Amino acid sequence: MREPGEIVAAFPRPGRTLKAVLAVIAAFALAGAVIVNWAPGGERGVELFRWLAFEPARPLARPWTILSSGLLTSPEGISHALWSLLGLYFLTPDLEKRWGGARLVRFLATAVVLGNLMVLAGSYVLPDRSVFHPGLTFGPMAAITAAVIAWSKENAQRQIRFMFFLPMSGKTLYWLTIGFAFISLVFLQGAHEGGLAPIGGILTGILFAGSPSPVRALWLRLRLGSLQKRRGGITVEELLGDEPPSRPRPKRGGKAPPLRVVQGGLEEDLKNRKPPKDKRYLN
Repeated sequence: MREPGEIVAAFPRPGRTLKAVLAVIAAFALAGAVIVNWAPGGERGVELFRWLAFEPARPLARPWTILSSGLLTSPEGISHALWSLLGLYFLTPDLEKRWGGARLVRFLATAVVLGNLMVLAGSYVLPDRSVFHPGLTFGPMAAITAAVIAWSKENAQRQIRFMFFLPMSGKTLYWLTIGFAFISLVFLQGAHEGGLAPIGGILTGILFAGSPSPVRALWLRLRLGSLQKRRGGITVEELLGDEPPSRPRPKRGGKAPPLRVVQGGLEEDLKNRKPPKDKRYLN
């Protein structure tokens, strides 16, 4: 186990689930580049790419794209795919060890969906700027932002080498990530995922990270009332797993039988015993 203030220097070791996620994103990046740049027919390759990318102007035309867009990267250059894979590689293995692969996949998928929903909401209410009204959105930026927020919450006192040389605690990284997300909006800095996608990732990290997460803790507290009726004396700490649950006392089916005084004992037994004929047994 690492100490809270120890600096993380070793390369992470992703588990099976994260390796599969990275392999799928890499495969989609390579396939997208081949389809868009080399597919015959010109616009045919672009149309195939658009079939998986999210289009905020027509969200119901291809509803699956609200999730599938997180698997795509830009076919124009390798930098978007490379930084996406590195972003997931460095901080997500720790979450996989803490949560397990199934929860990690649900967490990343939720981040992609919330990121696209934020982009969709911004296209209706925010000013007419290209950063708020993208034609297509694609990429795992929301998932990467959510992973950074989650890692920072789980390792608030732990330190990493930010940009490979600057020591930084998880708490500092948490606020730095939030600050950069909002500063990029002030400077109208666009992204393939949409300018508001990182905000969706931040919300995902805040709401769904932790053991238990705030959302799960709220759901458990809502269930507390019904569980208290089934089992008397259960507390919030027992429900969240902080204390072992106390076992209820079994209820007796009927009344206990009345008490009786049983005569007997050593003196009563000696009075009723007959003396032996052979007096030698009395010594």
